[in-house]
Order: sequence, then C-alpha cells, then structure tokens
Amino acid sequence: MYRQSIHEPTEHDQVVAARVKQLELLYRVLADPDIIKSDHTKGLYPDIIVMNEKNNVLFIEEVETEGSVTKKVRNERWINYSKLGYSFNLIVPKSQEAKAKQLLNGLNIHKLYYYKHTSIGIRFRQVSNLNI
Repeated sequence: MYRQSIHEPTEHDQVVAARVKQLELLYRVLADPDIIKSDHTKGLYPDIIVMNEKNNVLFIEEVETEGSVTKKVRNERWINYSKLGYSFNLIVPKSQEAKAKQLLNGLNIHKLYYYKHTSIGIRFRQVSNLNI
C-alpha cells in the first residue's frame, strides 16, 4: 500500500465530486457507490464511469492523489483499467504530472489530466504533448 496522508481521502472525494459535476453537464456519470452496482467494470472500480444517453460507456476515469501516483498503483489498477476496453483517463495532482507521465509509458491511456486547487475551486487541465 502507498503512504497516504490523513487528508488524501477527503481530497480524493472532493476531486471526484468536482469532476463529476463538470462531466454531468454533458453526460450521464456514475461515481462511487453507483459503480459498485454497475456491470460495466468487470469487477474493477474506477472512480468515474461516463456514459451516453443509451447507457453505453464512453470512458472511465481514475483520480489519484499526491501519494497514490506510484508504480504499485500503476501495476494494480491503471493497467487493469486500460485493458477494460473503454477509453481510460487518468487524473493526477499538478505536482505529480511528470511522475505520472513516466509511469504511463507503455500503457494504453486515452488522456492524462492534472488538477489543482484554485481560489474558485478545483480546476482540471488536459496534459498536452503526452507522448505515451
């Protein structure tokens, strides 16, 4: 298990909630605990499942925190999510962007995003020049 600060579960939940709020403007979104009830994930539980109006999965997303951008998490979760057959997006803290890029090498990932806290809330940016 990775080392997790006492604040990371709260931060994780806040980032997932902010991302869901953003995505719900355009899509149907499942997030924990809805995902546990979903049959789309084949026993895996990404943080977010994005679907169209016909309940077809468009993509899945996983949110990581400062302490969870590790090789162990990559091997235990990211690889499996990338093999589900859906586009897989990873969301990491801005401070972990470079490390995430290194860990994603050789992985089938659709998009990498970073998040950062601002005075007006959590903001997401797609990482450009993603050479994976």
